[in-house]
Amino acid sequence: MVRAAPSLAGLPFDIAPRSHKPAQKAAPSSPSSRPSSRTSLPKECEAILRAQGVTPATVAILDGRIKVGLDDKDLDLLAAKGWEARKDKRVAEGLWKVGRRELGAALVKRVDGGTTVSGTMAVAHLAGIKVFSTGGIGGVHRGAETSFDISSDLISLSDTPVAVVCAGSKSILDIGLTLEYLEAHAVPIAGFKTSAWPAFYTADSGFKAPMQLDSATQVAETILQQDRLGLTAALLLGNPIPHEYHPVGDELQRAVDQAVEESVENGVSKSGKLVTPWLLQRVAELSQGKSLESNKALIRNNVKVGGEVALEYARLLKSSSASSSSFQPSLPPSPPPSPPLAAASSSALTSAVPLEPLPSASLVVAGVLAVDITMSPTAVSPLSTTAPGRVGLTLGGVAGNVSGAAHSLLGGSEVLLVAAVAGDLLGGVARSGLEGRGMRTDGLVEGSGAMATCGYLLDERGELVGGVADMALSKELTGTKIVQRIEQMRPKVVCFDANIEIDAMVDVLLHCEKTGLPTFFEPTSNAKSLKILLALESRAVAALGPLSTPLVSFSAPNIHELHALYDVVAFSEHSVYTPGAWFDDITVSAQDLSVLLPSWATSTGAAQMAVRLLPVVRTLFVKSGAEGVLVVQRVSGVDQVAAWRSLPRRKGTVVVPNSASPAEAVVLRHYPALKLDAGEVVGVTGAGDNLAGATLAAMARGLRADVPSELDRIVDLAQRAAVGALKSEEAVGDHSGLRALLPVL
Repeated sequence: MVRAAPSLAGLPFDIAPRSHKPAQKAAPSSPSSRPSSRTSLPKECEAILRAQGVTPATVAILDGRIKVGLDDKDLDLLAAKGWEARKDKRVAEGLWKVGRRELGAALVKRVDGGTTVSGTMAVAHLAGIKVFSTGGIGGVHRGAETSFDISSDLISLSDTPVAVVCAGSKSILDIGLTLEYLEAHAVPIAGFKTSAWPAFYTADSGFKAPMQLDSATQVAETILQQDRLGLTAALLLGNPIPHEYHPVGDELQRAVDQAVEESVENGVSKSGKLVTPWLLQRVAELSQGKSLESNKALIRNNVKVGGEVALEYARLLKSSSASSSSFQPSLPPSPPPSPPLAAASSSALTSAVPLEPLPSASLVVAGVLAVDITMSPTAVSPLSTTAPGRVGLTLGGVAGNVSGAAHSLLGGSEVLLVAAVAGDLLGGVARSGLEGRGMRTDGLVEGSGAMATCGYLLDERGELVGGVADMALSKELTGTKIVQRIEQMRPKVVCFDANIEIDAMVDVLLHCEKTGLPTFFEPTSNAKSLKILLALESRAVAALGPLSTPLVSFSAPNIHELHALYDVVAFSEHSVYTPGAWFDDITVSAQDLSVLLPSWATSTGAAQMAVRLLPVVRTLFVKSGAEGVLVVQRVSGVDQVAAWRSLPRRKGTVVVPNSASPAEAVVLRHYPALKLDAGEVVGVTGAGDNLAGATLAAMARGLRADVPSELDRIVDLAQRAAVGALKSEEAVGDHSGLRALLPVL
């Protein structure tokens, strides 16, 4: 079995890969915020390794036993205790940050905890794990010439033959002295595909790496040669932070320098092992959470590289054992039968180590993330056999597309996707796809089933022949999990698609009603759109009694979905669909509709149906393809109504004031479709999702649909995004060029 051991810097779990057979194990490091979010990164790292064919070996100490390989229950337990330890010293006393020197005592005193890099390396060596991934190594602290503050990580690197993949030295250290110390102790140091030695948040510390290794195969061969020569020092591999995080590196380095300066001024620099956690927390504060995203990104990147190296090492061992070479690798001793072994780096578990808060998100999107597989032959071929052609693999799912479009506009960490992701191969593809877009993955929920997948078979003309959709994983995204993430993020708007379960919709609607958050329902399909009505008919919603405003703030149905909703609402006697008293004083003139709106809006019944749905959805963005967008909404507030009534009477806009109140009106406004040549259209699958995503991005930046000029900006941006998707081969277009149309934060 091949194992990989990753450590998650600043968290209480590590992950380690072992290289003996074609499956591997890894050990994660502990979560960082509240228990629900603190286990997400270790689980993500495990998923990365599984997708590579590596068996994760998460390591921790539980009840005085060293465990290699934790289940979800163990991870959640450690995360919960880590959170409690911040507030209760009694809990903290039984929760240790375990380095190599504390391992024996931790077993005797039967404590819980995670391991530092030195502790993880010791356990990985005992367990026969050869590759260990972490965030950044410890080293020589600034001012060590007087404080003698040198991390035990460096000692372990000199005498424990477990290769370490890291993002270089932590930038809070004296990197020059750290490299000098390692050189003096004959530790082989290499940059991975770089001649520069990285410094955690930045790809170049200003110091050169003594060596450069350009592939996982070269790294594995170097480890194997170290074994054959009987050398005990670990190979230290510096893997730079992913390229997309380079721009923020200089800003984070300035925060590091300021934090170090402050630690000298306030005396923290002399507090021993409390220095590092204090500095990391201060950097997080100074960078307003940006360091957390970089931290997580480099950890995932290191875990990926560690898995690649472990696979190559296993392959080399297999071929080596089959050869007749006189050199045989000096393998580590077999692990003792008991106690069960584990390796973990858990500095974040003790109360002395502050945990970095997750950055907030202005938009939360919940629903399905899927992997779309498209097959199209290049020539006519009977379906009973294979044919030459093209096979495409892309991210899909309504929530995946909507959040992707919103992220393309907003950038940064403003969008959080909440979706179930499996631990299988396609689940790893989905995670990698999000990371490739630069999106957050801390909102993902680990599922036990197969990854949500849609397979499409096209003919040689590109027409759909048939397909299969496996969306069972969506059932594992519960309302509780969605609400937890909403509570953590404190967004400005919450979107959910019709793929989630009805009970989950109820939970989201009730939470948002309680907290005053606007909701956006994306219907997904004719049949699934009706799930929102079943949610509104639930006993839990009925218990709220009459509401002054609908629980669903916004929705963007197409004509067919609008019709499906109308057919239920208009002919149902359920009390939830009964219009309020305000609706009795609204008289929409058929003459105005026919004169002021385009003919399709009345001939299809779109305008009339949307008005009838206003007691259920406050604002409807009715999508009609080449006919454009029809916005139908209830406007409340004296100033807002006055703004609409002051507009000159014009084609495309109908304002119907409430005859009994100056603070209520119904507004219908049509926006023609933007011009687009047929030859420019590449794909049509994601246009509606991109329109919804752009609408949400505008709302997340504070634009209001009930203000005339701001609604114009919202729909203009949304239609431009839809056109961008039509011109894109991907379901989500690149909308970064439209960011100037958004208000600046």
